[in-house]
Amino acid sequence: MKNQNIFVTGSKGYLASALIRKLSKNNNIISPGNDVRVGRFIVSGKIDIVLHFASPSDDYDFKDKKKTATTIIDGTVNIVDLCIQKKAKLVFASSMGVLYHEPDSVYITCKLAMENYIKAVHSNSTILRIPRVYSKCRKKGLMKKLRNNEVPEEDMNKVVQYVTLDEFVDQTLSILKESTGTYCYNVLHRNTIQEVKDLYA
Repeated sequence: MKNQNIFVTGSKGYLASALIRKLSKNNNIISPGNDVRVGRFIVSGKIDIVLHFASPSDDYDFKDKKKTATTIIDGTVNIVDLCIQKKAKLVFASSMGVLYHEPDSVYITCKLAMENYIKAVHSNSTILRIPRVYSKCRKKGLMKKLRNNEVPEEDMNKVVQYVTLDEFVDQTLSILKESTGTYCYNVLHRNTIQEVKDLYA
């Protein structure tokens, strides 16, 4: 991707910021300063693509179910409206968790709902079903629990699937070159939580 105007939500987050470091070399990055739930985006000129990554991202965030739901639902509706207005391609950061839908997970329920909403109203879209992504710079999710010694000892031998941050960036950049559709990531690592701790925490 070169010489495009790319609008990025969640630009300070773990995943989006890693993508921006690569994309900013050849593209113009636009980051909104306001909450995506508000939706008053003042953007002059053309937007080629919107990377929508603004979202709560771990169990600590999900405790506030209302904020989780409104950020994912209201924020995504506002971003879709922007894409339609600007005739821009939308790239939506969803979760691999939608494949194993847990009805009591507000995060997964809302991500799946927004996948269906996007498919219904904006054909020029790409949905990323992102797995767990780990690196030594990851500060939230399992990494935070491990550093705070909050994972029960009996869970340390459980196996988790993930990609590294570099693998996530490389695969995502490759996906962005494709047209539209729903994409799952490959080359998933399978390690116990103890092994993940030894590698990254």
